[in-house]
Amino acid sequence: MATSFFQSSSGSSAFGPAWASSLGVVAIVLGVFLTGLHGTEWMKQVVMVNHYSDTMEKPAADCPEEELEEEGISLAECEFMVDHIWGLGLSTPDWFPGTQMTLAAIGTLLAFLSLIIGGALVNFRPWAVPAAITVFAGLTAVDALQFAAVVNAGPIIRDIYLWNILLWLLIHLLMLTGAIAGRHVERSQ
Repeated sequence: MATSFFQSSSGSSAFGPAWASSLGVVAIVLGVFLTGLHGTEWMKQVVMVNHYSDTMEKPAADCPEEELEEEGISLAECEFMVDHIWGLGLSTPDWFPGTQMTLAAIGTLLAFLSLIIGGALVNFRPWAVPAAITVFAGLTAVDALQFAAVVNAGPIIRDIYLWNILLWLLIHLLMLTGAIAGRHVERSQ
C-alpha cells in the first residue's frame, strides 16, 4: 500500500503525519542554529553601539606580542582587524544598530519558540500546526524587515548581511509553505 508524504504510513494517526515529524525535526535543528545566530547578532550590535561613536578617534591597535603568538597572527593582521572594525563602525548608519537589535531580539524569541513547536510537531500535537504557521510567518517577517534595513544601510553593510538574510528568508518561506500545506492536508482528511 503506497502512501504519500502527507499521510501516516500505518493508517492511524497515533504517531502523527510524517510531514509534521519531518518539519518538526527541521524546525528544531534550524531553531537551535537561528537562536544562536540572532543572539550573536544582538550582542554584536550592543557592543558596536556601546564602543563606537562618530566623534571618537580611531583607537591604536593594541597588539601585545604574546597575544599575537597565541592567536597565530602577525602585527599587520592585528592592525587590519582594528581598521576593519573601525570601518564598519563608520559605515553603519545611526539607525541600523537599534533596528538590528530589535529584530535580532524578536528573532531570538521566535527561533526559540520554533524549538518548542518543532518538538510538538514531532510528537504531533494539534495546536502545533497553527503555532508553526504563526512562528514561521513571524520569522519570515523578521527576515523581510532585516532585508529592508540592510538594503538601505549602504554597500558595506549589504555585503556583510544580504546573502545570509536572503538564505534565511527562503528557508522560512519554505517552512511556512510546508506548514500551510500540512494544515491543508489535515483539514481535508
